[in-house]
Amino acid sequence: MTTIADGLKDVFLAGVGAMALGAEKTQELVEQLIAKGEITVEQGKEINSEVLKRAQATGERVQQQAQAATDEAVRQAKAAASQAEERAKTAASLAKEDAESAVSWGRSQAEMAADAAKKAAGAAQQDAASFAEALKHDVLEAQMAMMTPEQRTAFAAKAAEIAARDSADTAE
Repeated sequence: MTTIADGLKDVFLAGVGAMALGAEKTQELVEQLIAKGEITVEQGKEINSEVLKRAQATGERVQQQAQAATDEAVRQAKAAASQAEERAKTAASLAKEDAESAVSWGRSQAEMAADAAKKAAGAAQQDAASFAEALKHDVLEAQMAMMTPEQRTAFAAKAAEIAARDSADTAE
């Protein structure tokens, strides 16, 4: 995988190559001008020297710019990585909080449902007890309605005896 630094290095090397090619072409042109007698050998040396100095200055400037661009790219990459890491930490923290909140809510709902079930069971038990008591009285009244007066008197005596015995047992 190529990096930004590799790309900048390639651009720099291409620039150096272009300058080297330019220097060769300049050398050829100077040699042609000297051969034609349009410039002297000394002037040709000065031109070559000047072209070489400019090429070196340009190369150094390009190298500095490439290094500055590489440094900036590295700085930006580090900053982006740091931001991504912070965002990931924040997302993880929020997810954890949401999970904890959901668990807490679930527990609360379960506790409320259990309380409601206990209340409903208690109410149903009371209703059943009240119904049984009312049914018992209704059955006794129906039985008494079918009894003769003598049977009612015997029944009342027996009920008084049972009630007295129950009172004695509770007192002990």
